[in-house]
Amino acid sequence: MDSLAALVTAILATLGSLLTPAAPPAKALPHGAVGYDISWPQCGRSYPAAGAFGIVGVTGGRPYTGNPCLGSEYAAAAATPGGAGFYINTANPGTASTTLNWYGQKSPDPSCGPGHEAACAYDYGFTGANEAVSYAQAQTGHSTNTTWWLDVETGNSWSPTDPGANLASIRGAVDALQHQPGVLVGIYSTRYQWTQITGGAPLALANWVAGASNVAEAQGRCSPDWSATGGPVVLTQFFGTFDGNYAC
Repeated sequence: MDSLAALVTAILATLGSLLTPAAPPAKALPHGAVGYDISWPQCGRSYPAAGAFGIVGVTGGRPYTGNPCLGSEYAAAAATPGGAGFYINTANPGTASTTLNWYGQKSPDPSCGPGHEAACAYDYGFTGANEAVSYAQAQTGHSTNTTWWLDVETGNSWSPTDPGANLASIRGAVDALQHQPGVLVGIYSTRYQWTQITGGAPLALANWVAGASNVAEAQGRCSPDWSATGGPVVLTQFFGTFDGNYAC
């Protein structure tokens, strides 16, 4: 288990029965540790030379795709003192999906069909997360006993009129990941984007907050006031040559 997962474990312990995942105890990252995240845009480019921890994108910008550089990027992140975590993109494209037959989905919720959009969205999120886990395992040899973050951003496809179905897709991904041994799940977003997508629905998961312009601003966003979902703010991201991340 990497130290990033241990950090999330310590903070999420306060949420009690609201959360189910658990992982073996390990030394947590110190407050103020700074790491990085990389994904498919860094393919063919240099990777960060140093950092306290790393987070690697498994998908290629949208669900049901794969980051072609995942193996080498994971190796770079895993070599940091805190080890590597993963993140995946999320979405709810509805019948516009080109990846699968939207109403043909019957697992894990068999009620998916016309008039049952939330069930279809849940299946879409659940299956997409499981595919991401399988891809990570195949590319890196690792997928469990770590932290997985769900990237929830307006840049992906979401229903503009059905925030409940959007939330169902996210919950499907959460449930799929929480079935993996030792996996802890968090949300990467901002309050604005989370509200646009889900209507501001509360979700008691750790938050990785985007949008800071530098490390000092990122430190200031560790406040609960910056939480997108109402869960504890565990990491804050700031811009740079590589996206940096501050451990709250």
